[in-house]
Amino acid sequence: MKALRRESRRVGDINLVDIPIPEPVGNLVLAKVAYAGICGSDLDILYSRNTIYQPPVVQGHEFSAVITDVGGAVADYKTGDKIVSETTFGSCGRCQMCRDGNYHLCLTKDIVGWTENGGFAEYVLLNSQYLHRLSAQTNLLSAALVEPTAIAAEGVHVKGKLQPGETVAVIGPGTIGILSALVALELGAKTVYLIGLSDARDVRFRIATELGITHCIDSGTTDPLAYILDTNGGDKPDLVLDATGTINGFRQALDLVKRNGRIIEAGSITTETSFPWKKAAYAAIDLHFVFSSSHAAWAKAVQIFNTSRIDYTKLITAICPLDDYQRAFELAANPSQSLKVLFDPSR
Repeated sequence: MKALRRESRRVGDINLVDIPIPEPVGNLVLAKVAYAGICGSDLDILYSRNTIYQPPVVQGHEFSAVITDVGGAVADYKTGDKIVSETTFGSCGRCQMCRDGNYHLCLTKDIVGWTENGGFAEYVLLNSQYLHRLSAQTNLLSAALVEPTAIAAEGVHVKGKLQPGETVAVIGPGTIGILSALVALELGAKTVYLIGLSDARDVRFRIATELGITHCIDSGTTDPLAYILDTNGGDKPDLVLDATGTINGFRQALDLVKRNGRIIEAGSITTETSFPWKKAAYAAIDLHFVFSSSHAAWAKAVQIFNTSRIDYTKLITAICPLDDYQRAFELAANPSQSLKVLFDPSR
């Protein structure tokens, strides 16, 4: 089968290769990949900006698939099932996180697309313990977005505990940011604000508006706080989610959130930086960080995709064959021209 494999830790060392189709045994299943999305973390792997991945490994942890074969110990899934998979391939089962049901935070877990071969291939081998079944009606194209939606649900639903009727602001109109805003709408938020820079206007704000996010704020031309106060009865948001992964995004979240409100940091701030302790303490904020996504977040994301009337395919700005991977990565790295780029391994 064709597979896009990261060969070493050298920057950009990735190749389209032919590898054997794996055989499922025990509780494993073999699935034919329908579509696989490029995540920002895939770019981090490609350019060696993290050390978690273990080459040689086939990348890709955002994908939809159809089961083609099952191991002898698999009882809950069958050939023909439409599925998505959590990024966990296996966990130790013994640490405190695993015992508490938070296996996604196990420090020694195996990760699809990072330490185990992932979805940038025609077929992928998966652990049935971490699968979620899609409805027969669910579009496999849109379902390639379930994984980033689970990240969004971890922030808005699990950590943010959004209640119907609350006001939400999301900073950063990337895939996670827009999906977080959409999850908030799906869960009954009264008003959702999406904040970004001017380069988001042509593609990302346009898509967000088409999907029902009516308050898109260009922070280069409009003061987000003044706009929110003017359109929200003088009140600040109950919940603010920062999806920028920058300290400036967090500082803006701190400016926007109401006293005793909640801030969710969904990005990964990778540099050491000073923290505005006094301002955070004075606001009495409830602060949470998102790293990976829990089973509860996955269940909520799958429920959304199985029932939603929102056309999530609008977030997809390009679909490429595996052999056009250089162009696909270039598009994914250009926020002014694209949002979500997918591979179609069958092409």
